[in-house]
Parts: sequence; structure tokens; C-alpha cells
Amino acid sequence: MKKICSTFLFALISWNLLTANAVAQSSNIFDQQPEFLTVDQAFNVQVLSEKPLTVGIEIQPGYYLYQHAFKLTPASALNRPIEYPPAESHVDEFFGESQVYRNYVELTYSLNAGVNEVTFHYQGCADAGLCYPPETRTIGVQSDTNEPIKAASNPTENNQVEQVDLATLGLFFLLGIGLAFTPCVFPMYPIISATVVGDKPKTLKNLVFLAFIYVQGMAITYSLLGLIVASMGMQFQAYFQHPAIIATLAIAFAIFAMSMLDIINLQLPSGWQSRLDQISRNQSGGRIAGVFSIGVISGLVASPCTTAPLSGALLFVAQTGEWLSGAILLYALSLGMGLPLIVFAASGGRLLPKAGAWMNIIKHLLGWLLLAAVVFLLERLFNDTVSFFLWLTYFVGLAVYMGRHINDLKHSLSRALLYLLVTATAVAGGYWQVDKYYSVKQTHGFFTQVETRAALEQQLNNARQSQQWVMVDLYADWCVACKEFEQYTFSRRSVQSALSEFKKLQIDVTANTAEHKQLLSDYQVLGLPTLLFFSPNGEELKQWRVTGFLDEDAFNEHLQKMKDTAN
Repeated sequence: MKKICSTFLFALISWNLLTANAVAQSSNIFDQQPEFLTVDQAFNVQVLSEKPLTVGIEIQPGYYLYQHAFKLTPASALNRPIEYPPAESHVDEFFGESQVYRNYVELTYSLNAGVNEVTFHYQGCADAGLCYPPETRTIGVQSDTNEPIKAASNPTENNQVEQVDLATLGLFFLLGIGLAFTPCVFPMYPIISATVVGDKPKTLKNLVFLAFIYVQGMAITYSLLGLIVASMGMQFQAYFQHPAIIATLAIAFAIFAMSMLDIINLQLPSGWQSRLDQISRNQSGGRIAGVFSIGVISGLVASPCTTAPLSGALLFVAQTGEWLSGAILLYALSLGMGLPLIVFAASGGRLLPKAGAWMNIIKHLLGWLLLAAVVFLLERLFNDTVSFFLWLTYFVGLAVYMGRHINDLKHSLSRALLYLLVTATAVAGGYWQVDKYYSVKQTHGFFTQVETRAALEQQLNNARQSQQWVMVDLYADWCVACKEFEQYTFSRRSVQSALSEFKKLQIDVTANTAEHKQLLSDYQVLGLPTLLFFSPNGEELKQWRVTGFLDEDAFNEHLQKMKDTAN
């Protein structure tokens, strides 16, 4: 009996393996792509009331709507501009930071009397790499008197805790440590330590505890600043994407950078500093309440070395518009600044290095970090060519500037390590920009642009007569994944080689005209990016259609399987 059962089990396993292998061989990469919802399934738009006009949108998990895409036309129908509910920050390398809604959003519009019909505009994307064309919904409304405008989102969504990016959190903590070792802050640690400890001798445990309490006082101050600034930024999220605001922010960061590079002096007015110093000296050290108060006040006394980075950090959290994230990020910054003080208290200063010229080097590196923020902001305003030269100038300038100041370090090993660090950063950054620039440049002219449906049919007919493969790329400027395809897939030599025998056509549907909508409808296109493939006999291979982004390896595999199956 045991032998029979073993034989049956072996046969069953063998059958499952054989059938699984057969299914795997007959399947294609189309089955492995994410299955996206239709736009109406992803975003369920409902008119909740007409007096006043209230639109509620249920958003499926993994999908989001852009705040800036909401629009009501004609604009003359609006009694006053709508105040949007708090949104979530969404960042990508092509469009920068945008405000988006997830789960649910509800918008209430105040309309002028006599308005009978309006058009509601919206647009969204999927996290998996698909963007839907801008959508419209015509809404019939009853005449309404002027009513206070309202805007609300789902209470559940409002109560959600904003997610803080761990990488950003770590960066703020490291920035705080860097600030602690600048020439304005580091030499003050012995003085601060003596003030915190007081006159009476303390045990090691008490010393560390009092230093920790001082750091918490400073952290509370910075956290409250972050909370206030981020909360204020919520009301002006749309304006942070305006070119004039971006340029203003770039100028502000440039001023902060010049302060760190000792070109200008930026600090609180001397009268404010004197008053705060006097208040701090009146506090009694050695006691928890007094030490905490000293920490709170010290957080307000911004030295020339901390004013610029702190102001830059506050501008950053203002753009996020997330109050809790702003508080947490500034808390991490202050913990980084306070960590050396705790180490100083625990070791009596033995574990910390001696003050020297290296502190100026750290301050200058922080200044160049702020300059990187300037370039990052400016590249949103210029094309790829200008952005390329901005970054290239930045990395060359960093190498030259730091090379001239390396000799300020006394120890040869320190000079060698810093020289290696700066050179590696400049070379890696320069190579990154050169590769990015020329990779994108190679894609220009890669496609034959097609403007109309008739032109597309003519190109397909010509390819059929010459027995040529065809790939049609449906592209739009508002499609993030379309730009990812351009930069990370079509720019690669292996992909260009794999597509060498293809006629490569591209249709730009950015304008989303009636003809574009009809074209997308005829080909049953769900969203962008979408790639259509036609065999040499002119037949569209619908099962090999690509919807959403594929990287270099996945795309090459897709092409190879498609050609193997066709042959």
C-alpha cells in the first residue's frame, strides 16, 4: 500500500510540474504585467449634491488623483476659488513635488446663481506605472445662491499619520550631526556642558541624563518650528510649483549656501541673541526644569552656522505641507545636533576630536549641499541640456573649491581621505549627468512622430508592404512613466539594438484632443504609457501590448518572447 501511495504521489507531482511548465511556456510577459483598473473603476466620481455642488471621489488603493488637475469650467460659474483639503505630497524626478489625494476626496463648489451646467476635470495615475488621460464629467446643476465654499476629505484620510521617508529622516539626522561639528557650534560644547551640569559634581548617569534633557528641549523648539511652518505650507501647496516661487526658493537657498561658504553673514539680530542669552544664563543648571529651559532657548539662538541650514530645512518642510512630517524631520535634525553633546558628557570630551580647520571644511560641505538644492530647484525650470550643464558646473565647482581648501587640514591622512571623497563625488556626479544627458539625447529622433490617425494607418501600411515589425508608443508629457520609458528603457543600447528591425512610431496625445480620445478609444487604450506591436503582416499583437512601465531587462525579454512566438 505504501508503494502504491508513493507511486501515485510521484505521478501527481510530475503531472503538476509538467502542466506548470507548459503553462509557463505558453504564457507571455503580458500576463506578468500589473492588471490596471479602468479609469471609472479606479476613480468613482459621484455628485453628492447640487445645492451646493458637492463632488465625492472614491479612489482605489494604489491609485491617486492630482490636486492641480481638478478644475471646474466655465471658470465664470464659480462664486469664488475653492480651498482644497490637505493633500499628500508625491515626488518624482520628472515633475518634482505634486499634491495628490488617495482613498477619498470630497470637493464642494460655490456656484453663481443661474448656472445650469458645469464640466468637472480630473486626472490620476497608478503607483504601478500608469497614468490616465485627463477626464471630464458634465454635471447638470440647479440654480444656487451664493453659499460659503467648503472642501473636505474623508475623515479617515485626515486622521492618517503622514508617512515619513526613512531616507529623508536619516538625511536630516546626518545634517544635524554635520552642524554639530561646524566652527560655530562645536567649540561651544564644553561651555554648554558646564552650564547644563551646574556647580555640583554628578555621576556619569546623571551627566548623560541631563545632556539628554537639554537635547530634548532644543528638539522641542525645532519640532514646533517644523510643525508651524509645515502647517502654514498646507495652504499654499499649489503655489510652490509656480516658476516664480521655485525661482524665489532657489535664490533663498543660494543665500543660505553663501552664508555657509562665508561669503555673507546670516544670523539673528544681535539684540535678539543678547536677550535670549540673558534669559538662558538666568536658568539654573543641574536641574531637569532648568536644563530643559536652557535647551529650549538655545534652539532659538541660531548662530551663523545654523541659521542657513535651519532656514533651508524649514523651507523644505513647508513645501511638503505635512505637519507631522515637518515636526519629525526637525526633531531628527536636533537629535543629530545634540548627539555630540551627549557623547561629550559621557566621555568628558575624550571621545570627540579636537577643534581645528576641519570644522570649516564640514561647514563648506554643508554649503555645497545647499547649492545642490539650488540646482535641483532650477532644473525644474529648464530643459535637459541646461540642467545637464548646471549639474556639471556644480560638480566641477565642488571639486575645484574643495581642492583649494584641502591643504587647510594638518594631517596628511585627513587631506587624502577628503580629497578622495570629493574627487569620487565629483567624478560619480559628473558621470551620472553625462550618462543621463546623452542617454536621453539618443532617444531624440528615435521615433517617427505621427500626428493623425490617417498618418498612422499610412505608416502601418508601408510597414506591411515591406514586411517590417512596428512598435507604436502612445506618449504624453503628463505621463510620468512615459518619461521613465524614455530615460531608462529606450535610451539603452541593448533596447535600441533589439528594436533595430522595428519601425518605431510615436503619437503624442498630450493635448488630449477629441481626435486623440477617439484614437485611444478605438485601440481600447486604458492609460499611458501603452506600446502597440504589429507583426510584419500588419496584424496587431494585442496579447503582447505593453501597458505601464518596463525596465530595460523586462522590455528586452518581452520583445524576445514576442518574436520567438511569432516565428
